[in-house]
Amino acid sequence: MESSYQKAKRLLPFMAKQRVPLTPYNYRIFFDYFDGQNAYLKQKLDKYLQERVLFTPELSERLYREIYDYSEERNKQLSSVSRKFETVSQDLGKNLNKTLNSTGHYRQILSESVAQINSQGATGDSIQAMLSSLLEETKYALNDQSDLADHILSTNKIIATLTSELRDQTRLANMDELTQLYNRRYFSVRFQQMLQESEDDPLICIAIFDLDHFKAINDNFGHPIGDKVLILCAKILLVHSHDDCLPVRYGGEEFILLTRGKAIEEVAELAETVRRKVEATEVKVRGNSVPVTISGGVSRYRPGEELIDFIERADQALYRAKASGRNRVLLEEPLS
Repeated sequence: MESSYQKAKRLLPFMAKQRVPLTPYNYRIFFDYFDGQNAYLKQKLDKYLQERVLFTPELSERLYREIYDYSEERNKQLSSVSRKFETVSQDLGKNLNKTLNSTGHYRQILSESVAQINSQGATGDSIQAMLSSLLEETKYALNDQSDLADHILSTNKIIATLTSELRDQTRLANMDELTQLYNRRYFSVRFQQMLQESEDDPLICIAIFDLDHFKAINDNFGHPIGDKVLILCAKILLVHSHDDCLPVRYGGEEFILLTRGKAIEEVAELAETVRRKVEATEVKVRGNSVPVTISGGVSRYRPGEELIDFIERADQALYRAKASGRNRVLLEEPLS
């Protein structure tokens, strides 16, 4: 395994050669790029480097937030809920132990009292005294039991609230905050689930989309308009999604539809419908229309291949769609 020091030695000359400014954002991004564990990050940066995209401070910050900030914030929120669960569990455990100790003490006194009553030397006064003492101990034991019951009831309410909070946080961890589509993390999880749920030859396809000239929209009209365009595209994807059709914001201006049970030709038709709807979407800025189009590529999963290869074939079809004029959907190239 390459050490952090060795990576840094290679990283700094590489960034200088690629004319990437040495900022904290860029250093973190390219350090993980060299690590190679984040397939999405590698694919994204490979594309940017190939196109010689200028790593402006705005682009670097946006890319950093896209890759790290949201997931780190979700992790913090999930950790907070986990800590609350741990605190409640420990508190309940202490009360259970207290009550068990009290019950054990009461059981011992009861046993000793019965033994004394059954002894030949027991008198009426001594028995009366023992019964009075036993009555007091019984009251204490019942109070402890009542306190435990109240505590369990209160704890159940807290656990129900935390369960709901955890469910919400888990859902949010799987969602893209801006578009409310599923994120690439859940996309990977759901893909693996589909494989497990399917037969040996699963009918799984993806359509990958990329907004045309999206950088120009941001540069010319501002990021709020760019966000509006992303949200509108997300709504179109949601409208045309259904069971076994997962709409995903894969990152930046890229979207994916993950489908199961549809032939690749059907998925291509669905992608074409999405493309037409996006083209027909009207975005107004100060009374002027902003043209919005999208390109797409479609591929079918081949049993045994890695997810990154599955995506790559759809990506290649997308690149061909871009190269041949944009605003179109193409299928993967057939096996030779």
